[in-house]
Amino acid sequence: MSIRDVYEKNMQAQLDEWKTRLEVFKEKADQEETILQLEYYTLIKEVKLELEAAHKKLQLLKEAGDETWEDFKADIEITWDSLHELIKALTLP
Repeated sequence: MSIRDVYEKNMQAQLDEWKTRLEVFKEKADQEETILQLEYYTLIKEVKLELEAAHKKLQLLKEAGDETWEDFKADIEITWDSLHELIKALTLP
């Protein structure tokens, strides 16, 4: 398995983990008071949009040729960092 294959596999696993964490957070948010729900649902929507963008970028990375793969890798890492910060915000009091 190449470095590229390992990288793509790890990125997909991380994306899947974040999707699961988002679903768990949504289930907990459904149990909260109405005022807090609005705040949480806004965050959930933002995370979902970022997850979709990350998934699309991962697909582009997988489809990229060897000569352009590094460019896509740099771009996806920026998205990953942003998404990671949003995921860390998914905590209920």
